Amino acid sequence: MEEWLACCGSAKFAQQMAAVAPFSNPQEAIDAAKDIWFNKVDVNGWLEAFAAHPAIGESPSNTVKSPTTTAEWSNGEQSTALATATDATIQELYYWNSQYRQKFGFVFLICASGRSTPEILTEIKKRYLNRPIIEFELAAKEQMKITELRISKLFTANATSASTTRTPRCGDNSQRLHECDWRPFDHCKGAS
Repeated sequence: MEEWLACCGSAKFAQQMAAVAPFSNPQEAIDAAKDIWFNKVDVNGWLEAFAAHPAIGESPSNTVKSPTTTAEWSNGEQSTALATATDATIQELYYWNSQYRQKFGFVFLICASGRSTPEILTEIKKRYLNRPIIEFELAAKEQMKITELRISKLFTANATSASTTRTPRCGDNSQRLHECDWRPFDHCKGAS
């Protein structure tokens, strides 16, 4: 379940994903994630997931419950923004993050991967004008984009280490190994 929690900080989401895994391919996992996120996770679960994110431009802290993988992914997702930031744009980002949180009650969420600081600043200023209900839905959609990206990363990481990690855990039986193909390692059926 920890792997799914690294993809999305909602415990209900992670539990539901673990319950329906394994998946035969990444797209099947993403389709399940969308269904679970938009149809089974409630408002409290959305807020829990939002709270697992640092503000754009900040590093994950000890106050945010996030596995190491989540912190690494978050840093990577924000790398373009941080690489294009100046002291002035960082200060402006901190200001708008604060204003946004004060107005909406949660961190500004945007799938930051590949986005520059000026792009993110433009988006936060535009979205700041939204009504709370509209912004809540937009934040949930951005969370899903982040979740999709992280599921893809999870599958890539699992595929990379498959020959050294999955085989010993799942045994030599090829049918049992197949059941583990797209399930995070600790949840393989038949694992010892």
